[in-house]
Amino acid sequence: MPITMRIGGLALILFIGCSEGPPPITNGSDVTDNPSADTSIARQPLPLTKDLCSQPEAIEQVRTRVRPGDGTPSFGNIDQEQLQRMLADPTEGPFYMVNLIHYRDNALYPDGRETDLTGREANALYSPIEFLAAIGARIIYHAEVSQQIDGDETIWDDVAIVEYPCPLAFFAMISDPDFIARSVHKDAGVESTYVLVSHRMPASPLEQPTDSPFAATDEDPAFDLVHVMDLRDEAQYAAELLEPDRSGQEAWDLYWSLSFEAANALGVSVTARFAVQGDFIGDERSWDEVVILNMPSQSGYQAWLENETRQAADFHRRAALEYRYSMATSPMLVDFPGGNPDSSLEITEDGVGTPCQYDTDCPGHGVTKCIIDGGMSGFCTRENCSAGECQGTYQCCYDCAEFAMSLLPFTGSACLPALAISPLTSPPVSCTCE
Repeated sequence: MPITMRIGGLALILFIGCSEGPPPITNGSDVTDNPSADTSIARQPLPLTKDLCSQPEAIEQVRTRVRPGDGTPSFGNIDQEQLQRMLADPTEGPFYMVNLIHYRDNALYPDGRETDLTGREANALYSPIEFLAAIGARIIYHAEVSQQIDGDETIWDDVAIVEYPCPLAFFAMISDPDFIARSVHKDAGVESTYVLVSHRMPASPLEQPTDSPFAATDEDPAFDLVHVMDLRDEAQYAAELLEPDRSGQEAWDLYWSLSFEAANALGVSVTARFAVQGDFIGDERSWDEVVILNMPSQSGYQAWLENETRQAADFHRRAALEYRYSMATSPMLVDFPGGNPDSSLEITEDGVGTPCQYDTDCPGHGVTKCIIDGGMSGFCTRENCSAGECQGTYQCCYDCAEFAMSLLPFTGSACLPALAISPLTSPPVSCTCE
C-alpha cells in the first residue's frame, strides 16, 4: 500500500507496500524445456538493471525461468497467448500494466500460516519498489475506489498503473528469486486482480484540462472516473435507428468525438487513455480500452450526465460496449509521462521542502535527506526530528510500526507535509506525527 502525497502537480510516494505489479509465474526451477539450452546460464537469475532493454539476447536466459503453469497465482489466470506475445517482442517498450485489485477480507497465506492480518495489511508487506526501480519501471497511477458505478462481478478496491521499459525487464523482475519470495504476501492479501498489458494512446488538444464552472470545493472535491471497456466486435444498434454497420471501436470513437467537446466545456479532462493489448492476468474476458477521466466535482459530473449533447450521442456508447467496469476513484498518485509536475510544497527557513533529486541537493544543517518517488523530483526533509521540531506546516513523524520502518524512505523519524500524515498514522504503519 503506497502512502502518497499529491501537492500541485507533484506526486510523492512513501512506499509502505504496494499492490502494483503481477506475481511471479515461475517456481525458480533450473529445468528447461529446451534440451540445447545452457543449463549453467539457466541457473542464474538475470541481473536487474536499467539497460536490459538493450539486450534482446537475454530473453533466452529469462525464458528458461518463466514457466507458465508453475506457481500460478490464486487470484487470476495467466493468459498464455499474451505471455507468448511479450516473449516474442522482448525489447519493445515502454508498456503499461493496468491493475485492478480486490483484497481478501482476511489474509490467506499459501503455506497455511496463522495470521490475523487483513488482506490489505498482508499485501502491505509486499513492496516491490526496489525491484521496479532496479529495472527502470515506476508506478504512475494509484487510486482507491470510492464507488463502483458499472460492473458487479468483482467490486474493486484499488486501481494502479505501472510503466515498464520493456517485457524483458518485466520478466527478469518476476523471475528474480528475491521478488518471488516477497510475492507470498501479495498472494495472501489479494483475492482477485486484472493485470492488463496496455499502450498509452496519444492525447488530442481537446483532452487538456480547462477551467470548470463546477470547480472543486472542500465539500465537493474532484475525482477520477476509471472506465475499463470491452468493446463489441460489431456495434449493436436498435434496428429503427437505421445506423450503418460499424465496429464497436468505431461506435465508441464516434461517441467520443461527438460528446467530448461538451465535456471539456464542463471541466472534464482526460488523465490518460490506454489501448489494451491483452490480459496478463484475468478471467478470460477480453478488454480493449482503459480511459481515466478527471471530474471537476460531483456537481460537474452530474452536469455531464445531464448534458444534452452527451445524451444525444449516448446511443453510440451503448451500441459499442459489451461490458464495462466504471469506478469513481480518489487518486493518491498521478504521474503520467509527459506531465509537467510543479511542487507547491512550503519551503521552511531551515530548508525542509526544498526540491531535490539527491541528498546532496539538500541545504544541510540537519536537512540532509531527499525523499523521492522513483521519478525525477523530490523534497528535502529533516531526519531524526523530535516532536514539535519541524517548522511551518510540517510534522515530525516517528515511532512507526517496527515492520514498516524498513520500508519507509527515512530513518527513525522525519519532517513531513500535512498531506502525508493521515496515511502514515493509519494501520499497518501507525506512526505518531506531531
